[in-house]
Amino acid sequence: SDSEVVEEKKEEVEEKKEKKDKKEKEEVKEDECSELSNKDQEESKTGSGDDGQTVVDTSLTEEEKAPFHSPFEGTINLSMSAKEAISSQPPSHKGFLTIFQDESGLGAWNRRWCSVQDNKIYYWLYPEDEVNQNKQPHGEIDLRNCKTETVSIASRLDCARPNTFVLVIMVAAQPGDRASIITESNGKTTQTKYMLSADSREERKQWMEVLNKCLQSVHSWNH
Repeated sequence: SDSEVVEEKKEEVEEKKEKKDKKEKEEVKEDECSELSNKDQEESKTGSGDDGQTVVDTSLTEEEKAPFHSPFEGTINLSMSAKEAISSQPPSHKGFLTIFQDESGLGAWNRRWCSVQDNKIYYWLYPEDEVNQNKQPHGEIDLRNCKTETVSIASRLDCARPNTFVLVIMVAAQPGDRASIITESNGKTTQTKYMLSADSREERKQWMEVLNKCLQSVHSWNH
């Protein structure tokens, strides 16, 4: 009858559901056992040596052992070192910036040709001086010593000149360091506040983008 057919189909569906649930439970149980086994193996093969270095014990069971002449049998002492990855295309940029500098105790804005290279801002009097091997940079700003986390527009309280941004550089104090309009020294550290002004809003945004990439790389490595 129709009622019997319905009941059979219902039982068939329930049976399939039970099989599916049972299979899922078995798979979960197998995964848990596998994880516990891997964890036990890791704990049994990893320890600490007398010198504090990580020691990995590669001793295996007879079934797991490598061929007789395999170089991987025994105990391996590992030591690791790290260094900053050098990008194939490091942040760089060139153009004019007007820099606020101390001149005989007075502040002056000086227009300079600037170039970002190797996390430093080098500046010359003229663009052609950069390619002239006999012309050393007129000065440099080492971004590796930059205290500024993110380059931002200078506040109106600091500078009313448009398109100006600020970099604060801090280094260990040296004999002869003296305070000035842009520099403060407390005997332990010397801090210099550079104000740099771009020729336009667009150029200022380009400079800030490049410098922030440099600072992000420098600060992430230092921390």
